[in-house]
Amino acid sequence: MKTLYEILEVSENASNEIIEKAYKVLAKKYHPDLWTQDKKEYAEQKMKEINEAYDVLSNEIKRKEYNSTLEIERKRQMELKMQEELKKQSQSNTQETHPKNNNSNYSANKQKQEQYTQSRDEYLRRQEDYRKTQEEIKKNMQADYEQKYQNAYENYLKRLGYKIKYKWTWKDYKNFIISILILILICVALWFFPITHNWIIEFYNSNPIIKTIIDIIGSIFVGIWNAITSIFKK
Repeated sequence: MKTLYEILEVSENASNEIIEKAYKVLAKKYHPDLWTQDKKEYAEQKMKEINEAYDVLSNEIKRKEYNSTLEIERKRQMELKMQEELKKQSQSNTQETHPKNNNSNYSANKQKQEQYTQSRDEYLRRQEDYRKTQEEIKKNMQADYEQKYQNAYENYLKRLGYKIKYKWTWKDYKNFIISILILILICVALWFFPITHNWIIEFYNSNPIIKTIIDIIGSIFVGIWNAITSIFKK
């Protein structure tokens, strides 16, 4: 039985835009009015399947539920297949005990079992990779959706005349501190580099306003440093 993704002829990782484009192409292709009378019933059935598939896959919640159901069904099919293979292997092992069987039959059956084990392990590995990929896609989609919603809400408030005040998070503080440290390291490197050192001194002496600002900032830092050292001296 075809999956909804196969009906729309898209991959299971397809974005909403790709799903919508695929639906429009197929809807135009299988529109009953474009088919002859003898094939109109077939086109109507195809359109019904396409509409049902698009209704589910274009809705984020329905698609999530369908993906869960699809994964459960695949696991069930895999378990049934494994049980069938184990049953066949059990029957094969029983036949090997018969005197008429020889070593060549045993080797062939053993090779088939190894191939099956490898195929099963490869399938399970792909299933796990697919699950991780789906989780990453859902996580990115959720983050993108939340960001778009936040931006739309803020734009709505701005249109109403409200002023938006952003509350800093720990991530914002961390990025700010890192930026300050990088800036300090750059300034220290420029200060100890001979060419830029001379240029900084010349720029400092030739600009009274900059000199005053730097002297005030320097005095503040010196005062803070003296206060801290005096506390520890006590």
